[in-house]
Amino acid sequence: MTNGWTVVPLHGDLDDFSSRDVRRLFDALTDEGATRVVVDLTAVGFLDSTGLNVLLGAARRARLERGALRLAGAVPRVRDLVELSGVATVLPLYPDVAAACV
Repeated sequence: MTNGWTVVPLHGDLDDFSSRDVRRLFDALTDEGATRVVVDLTAVGFLDSTGLNVLLGAARRARLERGALRLAGAVPRVRDLVELSGVATVLPLYPDVAAACV
């Protein structure tokens, strides 16, 4: 935990194959009371629409619990998808974890 934010480092691809496990992870975190979450995307090389939906669902649940979800450290390919899809207007995208945890 950093400044009251739970940091969740993800790695590999966030796609249809991995989305079920990532969704379970976010659900478990919220059930345990982690409502302010920073998702570290530094090691995520690929993100598709299923992965975006998992992140949006986690953000929605965090907001229902009066929390927030932020994205940090996305590589250019992932950052471009988040921005072009419009998700960045809902999920703030920070250059790194330190900036997201302020």
